[in-house]
Amino acid sequence: MNSIELPNGIRYKIKHDLYQKNRGVPHILLIQCGNCHHDLMVYQKDGPGPLKRCYLDRIAWIFNTHLDLQQQPLTCPQCKTTIATPMIYQKENRPAIRMIKGKFTKQKYNPK
Repeated sequence: MNSIELPNGIRYKIKHDLYQKNRGVPHILLIQCGNCHHDLMVYQKDGPGPLKRCYLDRIAWIFNTHLDLQQQPLTCPQCKTTIATPMIYQKENRPAIRMIKGKFTKQKYNPK
């Protein structure tokens, strides 16, 4: 798997870099609002474990393209639930968003 088709019709090339090599097999996830199940973003998660944070360079597609995730929290455009807040992951000095447990659902992304 080298690329996937996103909801906007654009092809996303799977990132194969130092982070991915250290963590293992990439998973492409569809992140939805836990309250109203509105599609929020498609994310490339590298390796196993729970989804605690999303690195900005791994977000393949986001519903609200005008949102600056380094400055603004990720909120559902439909029900206004806050899903994640901006952060810098200090260990790697990478911009990310901290996912709020219970406010989102995730599933394997299957292009339609």
